[in-house]
Amino acid sequence: MKKSTIGYTISCLLIIVLTLLPIIWCLVISLTPESEMLSSQFQFSSKSMTFDNYQTIFNFSTPQSETVMLGLMNSLKISILTIIVALPVSFITSYALFKYDFKFKKLFITILFLTLVFPVLTTIIPIYNVFKNLGLLDSMFWTAIIYTSSIMPLLTWINLNYFKSISPEIWQAAKIDGFSGPQTFFEIAVPLCRPILVTSTLIIFLATWKQYMIPMILLTTYKNRTLTLILSDFMTRDSINYGLIAATGIISIIPPIIVAVFFRKFLIYGFSAQGKV
Repeated sequence: MKKSTIGYTISCLLIIVLTLLPIIWCLVISLTPESEMLSSQFQFSSKSMTFDNYQTIFNFSTPQSETVMLGLMNSLKISILTIIVALPVSFITSYALFKYDFKFKKLFITILFLTLVFPVLTTIIPIYNVFKNLGLLDSMFWTAIIYTSSIMPLLTWINLNYFKSISPEIWQAAKIDGFSGPQTFFEIAVPLCRPILVTSTLIIFLATWKQYMIPMILLTTYKNRTLTLILSDFMTRDSINYGLIAATGIISIIPPIIVAVFFRKFLIYGFSAQGKV
C-alpha cells in the first residue's frame, strides 16, 4: 500500500472517530440513569441502561414531549419554507449567470462567492437591528429568507458547475429550433437539472435543520422555537436534565442522518460536478 493511501485512510478514520465519538457519548448519556451519571462511578458503558428519557419524550401527554414535538415541527416547517424559497431563487440565479452576459458579471460572481467566508456572527446583529426596526422578528418566513441568503452562494456555485458540465450542443440545438428564453429554461434546463435540483434540496434541508445562531436571534417567542433551541427548556437555575438534553440531541440528528444515508449519491454528485466558475 502506498504511503499516500495509508495517510488518506488514517485521515478518514480519524475524521470518522472524531465525528462519531461525541454522538456515541451523547447516546450513552441519554441511556444512563441520572443518579448513576452524576455519581463518581459513572462509566462509558453502564450496566443499567434505561430508555426513560426517550419514553418521556415520546409520551405525548408529558410537557417534555410537547416541547420536543413543537421544536421538531417548527424545524420541519422552517426547513420546508427555506426549500420553497431558496431552491427556485438559487436555480434561476445560477441559470441567468450561466446563460447571459452582462456588465460586471465576473465581479458580481466573485463578490457573491466571497460571502461564503463571512461567519454568521459578523452579520446577524445588523440583521437583528433591521428586523427589529421593520417589525420582522419572530417570523418564520423572514427567517427563511435569511437562511436563503446564507446558503445562496454555495447553491449558486454547485448549480453553475452543473450547468457548465452540460454539453454546449444542447443549448445550440435549442436556439436553432427557435426555443424562446422561457421555453429553453422550462423545457431544457429544468429537465436536465433534476439531479442537481434534488441535491440542492437536500443541501438546503441539512443546512437549515442544523441552524442555531440565526433562529436564536430572530425567533423570539416560544411557539416558533426550533429543535436546536428547545434544549434550554431542560435547564433551570437549580438543575440540568442531561439525559433529556442528550436524548433530544439524538432525536434531532435522526432526520439529517436518514436524508444523508438515502440520498448520499446526490450529495456526492452535487459537490463533485465538473466545471469551473
